[in-house]
Amino acid sequence: MNQSNVSVPDFDPAAKDPALSPEMPVPSAWKSVFDLSAEPRWQLAQRIVASRSFAKSVLLSRFLLYVCEREITGKTAEISEHQIGVHVFGRRPGYHPGEDNIVRNYARQLRHRLDQYFLEEGREEELRLSIPRGKYVPVYSPYHFQERPLLVVPERETDSGVVLETLVPATPAAPSVQPARRRPWLLLGGAFVFLACLAIAWMIVHRTSAFAADPSHPLWAGLFDKSHQTLVVPSDDGIVMIQNLTGHLVPLSEYINRDYMSLKSPYNIDAQNMRDLDAQRYTNVTDLNAAMRFSRLPEANKGQLIVRYARELHMGDLKDANVILLGSSFSNPWAELFEKSLNFGFSYQPHPNASLIVNRHPQGGELAVYENDAIGPSHRTYAVIALVPNLSNTGWVLLVEGLTMAGTQAAVDTLFNQDVMRPLLGQFRNADDSLNPFEILIETRSFGSDSPQASVVATRVYKKHP
Repeated sequence: MNQSNVSVPDFDPAAKDPALSPEMPVPSAWKSVFDLSAEPRWQLAQRIVASRSFAKSVLLSRFLLYVCEREITGKTAEISEHQIGVHVFGRRPGYHPGEDNIVRNYARQLRHRLDQYFLEEGREEELRLSIPRGKYVPVYSPYHFQERPLLVVPERETDSGVVLETLVPATPAAPSVQPARRRPWLLLGGAFVFLACLAIAWMIVHRTSAFAADPSHPLWAGLFDKSHQTLVVPSDDGIVMIQNLTGHLVPLSEYINRDYMSLKSPYNIDAQNMRDLDAQRYTNVTDLNAAMRFSRLPEANKGQLIVRYARELHMGDLKDANVILLGSSFSNPWAELFEKSLNFGFSYQPHPNASLIVNRHPQGGELAVYENDAIGPSHRTYAVIALVPNLSNTGWVLLVEGLTMAGTQAAVDTLFNQDVMRPLLGQFRNADDSLNPFEILIETRSFGSDSPQASVVATRVYKKHP
């Protein structure tokens, strides 16, 4: 295994896109001609946008006020994706929502923030406001607050992969009247429960200590912090199938604009099936298992973990959040933004298993090319783990990339292998435990989507830009 210390090549691979900045002032062409000050629904909307959940997001606040004002004044016909794009986000009147999904992206955030408001600051509101999925017209419903604890029950998965939570009042157990002669048994039972609680608390404390000793802790602590959302982005296997069927590699620019929908397939795939491949959210079990493993980390419970499908990610996420990208640029085109700045680059042909990793600056004992042989006699395949700054240099992006699913599985297993990560992170971090950007090249054997024990072939470590 070889390692080098060099200055980072370039971790600002994308130009700034002001159109995607959530704090950018957007000219507003709408203003209500009605006096809404005495309207309870409008008063509720004003309290919501003044809350902590909304105060820092001008666009989300403007979005909410626009749809509420139009609903209250009876102008629900103006609550459409196109009208919101024009009046709230400053899009040109002729813009096409199918080519610019900014309204849908912010609608998902709006629903999440509304849930957060009514869970926290707005818990005692007598009127509740929601934006149903697939629609933009607000819905109001009365709510009678009761002084009872709330249970958070997972309900369903949204379009972005986020599990929404239903707030259910916890029903207290009915009081039980016991004869006086049974009180000693109750006391004994209470003592037993108390001792059991002490035992559980002891196990939790010691288990927490074991997690704190995890050598991956500085990596998880950097990826899951309270000041950022952490997005786990599984691969888009729909785009993998489209590339294999059309023989055309889809770069990130085409992926964002959906230009690949005009491609013709030599396999006579009709337009409807192509649209279906594009519309459905296909991913693989390897990435889903990885997302579950990340979600179970103790550090993940302290942050704001969200699973988001690759097709629903946008450039602003890679500026504002910590992001874990699963899959290389062939299955997760967003990785392209960072791969070109790394030493270990992925090269693909639009055919299954026709792929390799290029070592741009080989060092002693290293190969210039690491070629995939997943279906050949050796079953050899490769993967890369890379930690790089996000596009605004305020957080981190972790790339977990395999030439195959087995490669990605090997990369995930390596991340969670303490014996492997302990010495590596010791080399990658500074005296204050902060981490530098790094790359890890991994070799494994591929048997279907599974892989046996992986080995580290080479590493690189860089100095982060100030």
